[in-house]
Amino acid sequence: MPAFPVLTLWLDEDTERTELNGVPVEPTPGEGYRQAAITAVVREVQRLHLEAVRVRVLSPTDEAWDMVVTATGDVLDATVTDLTADQPQRGPRRRWLLLGASTLAVLALGGLGTAVALSVTGDSAPQEWVVPGADQQIPVAMPEAFSGRSAWSVPVAENSDVTALDAGHILSADPDGTLTARAPETGQPVWRGTSAPKDLTSAVHTDWAGTPSLAAQAGNELRVWDLRTPEDGSTVTATTIPVEQGWRVEVRGARPLVAKEHWIVGIPAAGHGLTDVVIPAGSRALTVTGDNQIITATETSLYTVNADGTVAGRTSFTPPAGASGAPQVSWMLDADHALLGWKTKDSSTAMTIIQVQDGATLATAEMAQAPDQRQQPIVETEGRAAAFDTLALTWGEEPMLRPLHSFETSTLDGTTAYGLADRADPASLDLSSLTSAPLPWETFTDEDPAPDLVDADAAYIVAETLENTVLYRSESAGTPADDPADDSKEK
Repeated sequence: MPAFPVLTLWLDEDTERTELNGVPVEPTPGEGYRQAAITAVVREVQRLHLEAVRVRVLSPTDEAWDMVVTATGDVLDATVTDLTADQPQRGPRRRWLLLGASTLAVLALGGLGTAVALSVTGDSAPQEWVVPGADQQIPVAMPEAFSGRSAWSVPVAENSDVTALDAGHILSADPDGTLTARAPETGQPVWRGTSAPKDLTSAVHTDWAGTPSLAAQAGNELRVWDLRTPEDGSTVTATTIPVEQGWRVEVRGARPLVAKEHWIVGIPAAGHGLTDVVIPAGSRALTVTGDNQIITATETSLYTVNADGTVAGRTSFTPPAGASGAPQVSWMLDADHALLGWKTKDSSTAMTIIQVQDGATLATAEMAQAPDQRQQPIVETEGRAAAFDTLALTWGEEPMLRPLHSFETSTLDGTTAYGLADRADPASLDLSSLTSAPLPWETFTDEDPAPDLVDADAAYIVAETLENTVLYRSESAGTPADDPADDSKEK
């Protein structure tokens, strides 16, 4: 066991925050702060090409203890008990790091194929996870880049859809309506929540007053789930916040907001509640920053409003021609980019993509058929692209706003949209060009849909079978030549 290095792990159990050598450790969806701490240490051990490392754990209560963590995630208590000390040792409290740590590290760092991990049902003994529904024939034709055989498949709720969280997990609804986040490579559940919304594409991984959370609007309510798995591995109960008629919910951006009437905006508060803030009259609330400040927009200015209602700053921006007053519609694309729209005298909509931080205008266009405010865009943050029913846009190297004519987008992968051309034929569309045309692929039947999700070199599709609704994962093409699906295409 090497004497050096000795890593320092700061642990605050009250706020459930940890730091490794002064760097905050952020849990991924479905991962508790304890698991995240051990995983961070294991990564550092592997980065240093060591078999094990010493770790000194400190806490705000002045407790300190020593551990040895191996490259495989095994954790040993190395604290030397001082029997002459005036203060009693608090050994039982520190041993949270020793319970199941090896198993948790395998879950966080495991690769493809069979994985070993703690069950989300809270069983104390590790269980071997067998990838479900592998090598099943997918009953609808996939784009040519993807296999016609499943990497895994699971039953899901009827009329379900699927989406990907920015941490990489695949989100779907089980047949009983349970919201489930799965490891993409194996399909293994890593987190579960109650009350899955019908439209999963509106669900966003966000920060709710310092708590990693999932937020989605479902009709007249905003549902929020704590993404930290409980100690017993149980299903997380959704917190429901009523949304009254005329209120507007924005879940994208650094933090969500609820724009109410009379220039009042609800911003996230501890316990998944809302704190009301009065914003400048005549402005439109866009987003909440990580510092709990609200960004609002008028015709030519962006205001930064503190949580007490005072204005902390103002940034000018150039509105599109024909704009007048505060924007009438708005959508956050990510934490620093927004799409704004103003109705013009000829009943069209003047739209612009702005950079919130400095007010830079990235693209403008006048749209004859602008999206309805109630529609939530499909957003691909890595590709910096988004799509509505009637509009596609990019805000990367060549920002643009492009009307969509007779193309219904189901998912985005980078700047490539997958959907239905002429509302009927599955096709892909390059959104980085204003002149690109849909590219269809060969299908089995006229009813074949486009994939529901394309993410990280895999495609996901929800299809009906005789008895169930099934979610299939299709990986990059490598379909055997004698695959019966190859010779059965009818179109």
